[in-house]
Amino acid sequence: MTASNAGFFNLHINGLGYLNNIRDIEGRNSGSMLCCTLNALSGPTDKPEYTRFDIVVTGKEAKDLVKRCRKAVAENKKVLMGFRLSNLNHDIFTLTKGDHAGEQRVSLKARLIKVDWIKVGTEMVYQSEKTTESASTPVPAEETPQPAQSWSADQF
Repeated sequence: MTASNAGFFNLHINGLGYLNNIRDIEGRNSGSMLCCTLNALSGPTDKPEYTRFDIVVTGKEAKDLVKRCRKAVAENKKVLMGFRLSNLNHDIFTLTKGDHAGEQRVSLKARLIKVDWIKVGTEMVYQSEKTTESASTPVPAEETPQPAQSWSADQF
């Protein structure tokens, strides 16, 4: 938890995870919001656990980067990203279909405020120049990232 300015505390979550289900949703009081899901990895590298976050993407840079990933996600390519989330909250819902109908589940919700890096498959397609040592998310060790500028302006 970090204090950003007088009177407020910010809880930030740094991690890495798989990007899925990129979509635009109409807000109640505002225009459309860019939303997605992130399946964050935790635990041992040989048997990680996944935590699912329902995300609202905020900030121009984060929105632009997630929008560029739409095509890769739609083609079922693995899109792995280092991220920073804020405003963590939860929602409880009841399953209405299937074998577990009637059971309650928890949905974790947050805002995506920063993208540190993005890999599509095994190719590093984006790495932030402004990443600081203390706030960065490590890139998986199987490859050492090189800043990649080979992607087009509208997609990865």
